[in-house]
Amino acid sequence: MIDNVTSSYDQDTASRGTPLDAVVFDKLMMAFAPFESVPKLLVGVSGGADSMALAVLAHDWCQARGGQVIAVTVDHGLRKAAADEARWVAAELARYEIEHITKVWQGAKPTGAVQEKARQARYQIFNDLMQEIGVFHLLVAHHASDQRETIAMRRDRGTTPLGQAGMSARRFLRHGRLLRPLLGIAKADLVATLLARQQPWIEDPSNRDEKFERVRVRNALADDASADVDLKRDAATRHNLERSIGRLLADAVTLHANGIAILNADVLLAADADRDAAIHTLGQVVRTVRGASYMPARDKLAGALDRLRTDNTARISLGGCVLHGRKGGICVYREFGRMAKDPIALDTESLPLSGVVKFDNRFEWQADDAGFGAQSGLWIGPLGLCDVFHTKSFRTALREIAPFIGNLPRAALASMPALYDKEGLLSVGGLEVSELSDVLSAAGCERPLGRGQIASGGSWQFAPQVPLWESGFKSSPKPDNLLA
Repeated sequence: MIDNVTSSYDQDTASRGTPLDAVVFDKLMMAFAPFESVPKLLVGVSGGADSMALAVLAHDWCQARGGQVIAVTVDHGLRKAAADEARWVAAELARYEIEHITKVWQGAKPTGAVQEKARQARYQIFNDLMQEIGVFHLLVAHHASDQRETIAMRRDRGTTPLGQAGMSARRFLRHGRLLRPLLGIAKADLVATLLARQQPWIEDPSNRDEKFERVRVRNALADDASADVDLKRDAATRHNLERSIGRLLADAVTLHANGIAILNADVLLAADADRDAAIHTLGQVVRTVRGASYMPARDKLAGALDRLRTDNTARISLGGCVLHGRKGGICVYREFGRMAKDPIALDTESLPLSGVVKFDNRFEWQADDAGFGAQSGLWIGPLGLCDVFHTKSFRTALREIAPFIGNLPRAALASMPALYDKEGLLSVGGLEVSELSDVLSAAGCERPLGRGQIASGGSWQFAPQVPLWESGFKSSPKPDNLLA
């Protein structure tokens, strides 16, 4: 039994709200079109007024198209009432015949930055669930007040202009896209929607606890009208800057299957290039190559750009990556010294049922047969752990047989993922098995690989936490002279 369920609201605020109907919600959803002819949506539902309103509106929208909503509640394990609240949400949504899933955040809980770390864990759970159940669209219930709070918080922190423009209505995750259809909607309208349906909701006590930054900002905005923000202006700022970033990413960045990016210095560092767009472009490249969720701080990105303008051969450590100025462009690769070096054993206990193993938040190794790794005693680690990699004969053969890979900086090669068994190297992410076999043979290794051996056992895929850009990666052939 939970004691924070309510079906009432501050009457003055509620009276200013207008219930959302099917026509209005359809217009909100069509901003993210196209969808499948029979749409399937995953909706994050905490039980609060915002997410409950989103769940029932999205359900009606899907039902009109023969589709389905699946609601997911994450029990973070931070409050004793959370499990009971998840059961309450499931029971309430069952009245609409909405399928509901509860996921529990496993593992040790943080002692600091609790809300931020819980949010990161929640989105990781959402992302994994999207892959598991085959849903491409995740809806969350951020509304206009949430946007104002986010903008105010980011401005206080001195974040980038794009960050200061608030949350994006659409964001791409590893396994789908996150949509915020209510971002321009007032909370009062969401409450009015529930009141019109006589649908209760849960009031989370943490939303009133001023030990959390967002609550303090919310209260400050409520007390000081002059502290408010212009959402239309900020949305226009975001739109214009995103267009500039998109153009610069397309013109200046090539991201390869081995997880290494090449930046066209003439374009990125041009005197007439939009500085804010250049900063974000570099930040998004570093974030993707590192496999991180967030970009480095603006001042560090700006400093790196300024240094590259004055020294086109500079080597800069930034955000877990190295920016390496070379003749063929700026090479951005994972910094080997910042990587975990512990091997990942592919034994019966550690190999997931899916057969997918994540490496350094950047790559996935997919076993063709889930029992392959467990039966073969394989393990995964960076190429820099391999003894043969450090021999001159190996690197010479690599340059001759696979010039694009071989001409990369040695430090860049060291951070590439590799598959091993007890006798040595079996495969390398971004390098064809046949090429590796020829390299090992030319380097004088005693056990060159059979050309079909590893291809039948598993494969590598570059799979960063966040895509480089919503339009996908810019594909490239293997330009052997690019990094000469």
